[in-house]
Amino acid sequence: MRKIISIFILTGLFSCMPEEELPIKDMGAISGYFIECYCIPGEPYILNAAKILPLTEMIDPGAVVDLDVSIKADSVIQLVPVPGAPSFLGNYQHMTRMENYGIDSLFLSILTPEDEHITAKTAVPEAIEISSYTVSQTTNSVSITFPTSRNPRQNYYIFSMQARKSDQDDPILKKETIYMDLSDHTPGTSIGKTIKCPQIEQADAVFITLMRITEACYNYQISLYEANSANQGSITTPVPLVGNIQGALGIFTCYTKSNKYIPKEKFN
Repeated sequence: MRKIISIFILTGLFSCMPEEELPIKDMGAISGYFIECYCIPGEPYILNAAKILPLTEMIDPGAVVDLDVSIKADSVIQLVPVPGAPSFLGNYQHMTRMENYGIDSLFLSILTPEDEHITAKTAVPEAIEISSYTVSQTTNSVSITFPTSRNPRQNYYIFSMQARKSDQDDPILKKETIYMDLSDHTPGTSIGKTIKCPQIEQADAVFITLMRITEACYNYQISLYEANSANQGSITTPVPLVGNIQGALGIFTCYTKSNKYIPKEKFN
């Protein structure tokens, strides 16, 4: 009989992309590890890991997730635990910044205390840049244009926007996100996308992010969205995560990004 498991995770500490939160329940039926790692050119290497157990087992609050973690880029980067992380959550990093150019793949290798190997590989997406953007108070919308890659396998994207108001405790009035599989789109051309957001008329700024992601990351983010949607209706309906890690649940991937901050005085 399948066992329902739960991951004891503080999602705020995870280096996850801030598009979909990790659902707490129904992540699978096998004990093991959950790994989440998003590499970004120009930024330090950060990885998070958690031990996942059947609900029928006790979790020892003193237990440490003791893993040997390395990422092979232009050299082998050995990640170390972050001091002060909760005992049930292994949080690993190396302050070396990932090179912006010259690396097309990254390789993850983890050795567990059970002497098991966890491995994964990811491509490094091309750089991405927002060509143009507008924020309209008239239509309450954000529009961007950007160039697609000549390589269809590089044409997966996340476009998100935040309507912000600085004079309140939570400055984010609303966040909207769209996921784009443009692998069938004509490569090497310009494309435009628009997000509607009624809260723009109340905002004093809008923050835009465009990410070029891997196909594996796209599939994972969509499965997170579907898992969260299923959990809202019934926490007992398991929706599998579509990860790319061998020997564990989760994702090891890389993305590039372009950010724009638009103050209210520059709205149309």
